Parts: sequence; C-alpha cells; structure tokens
Amino acid sequence: MTEHGAPHPTPWDLFWAVPNFLIFVAVLVYFLRGPVVEHFRARTARWRKALEEGARAFREASALRAALARDIEALPAAKAQLLADMRAVAEVEAEKLIELGRRAAGRMLADARLLAEHELAAARQELRRELIEESVRHATALLRNAIRPEDQERFVRDMVAGAIFVNGMTTYIDR
Repeated sequence: MTEHGAPHPTPWDLFWAVPNFLIFVAVLVYFLRGPVVEHFRARTARWRKALEEGARAFREASALRAALARDIEALPAAKAQLLADMRAVAEVEAEKLIELGRRAAGRMLADARLLAEHELAAARQELRRELIEESVRHATALLRNAIRPEDQERFVRDMVAGAIFVNGMTTYIDR
C-alpha cells in the first residue's frame, strides 16, 4: 500500500483495461456510427450551402459594385443632361410667360384705349353741355338787355293770337 491508501496497479490490471476500452469503442462505433456519419454529412452540406451562398453574395456584390462604378462614371453626363433638360424647360416656360405677359399688356392697352375714348366722349359731352348752358345764359342776358317792353307786349299778342282751343286744350300754331 502506498501512503494514500490506494494499491499500485499491476500489469494484469492494465491488461484487462485494454479489452474493456476496445469493447467500449466497438459499442460506441456500432451504436453511434450512423448518427455521427449523418452529423458530419449534414455539417458538410451546411458548409457547402454556406459557401455557395457566400459565392452568390460575392457575385451579386461584384455586380452591384460594377453597376455603381458605371453609374458614378455616368454621373457627370447625367448631370449635364439634367441641367440641359431643366434649361430647355425653363426657356419654354419663360417664352410662355413672356407671351402671357404680352397678351395681358395688349389687353390692358386695349382697355386703356377704350377707357380713354369713353372718358374723351364723356368730356366732350360735358363740354358741349357747359357750352350750351353758357351760350343760353349769354343769349338770355343779351335778350333781356335787348328786348324792350313794347317787344314783350308784341310777343304776348302774337302768342295769344296763335293759340287755338281744341276740346278744352290750348294749342299754339306758328304762322
């Protein structure tokens, strides 16, 4: 016995351990061979699938990178084209606005001419009316100064002589 109380193994003890270990490994291989093989087969399939997906993702990324590179190279031309299109549209819109402005100015000018003609006609009418009123006032003043009482008596006599009574109404006849 040793100090710890465990006996030292003998060669015969070691001999029996080897067959026990071989039996244990044989049982493990017999019962676990199918699941272990299936596990490694599934693991290999998963790795192959992951590698294929990685390769596909790499191809897609490479295609995307190439498309982005083409787009970046074409960007100045696209910018120039966009600016040209915007300028062309702006020029067309400017022409439309200028034409609308010209039409509006023409309408405003025509309206102003019409209004001026109406104002001129109204001013002429007012001037005629004032001229007539002033002429009548001057004529009345001249007649009042020029007519004597005997002329007035003669006008009244002539008026009465020219009056005819028809059905109770007085009518004047010019002679």
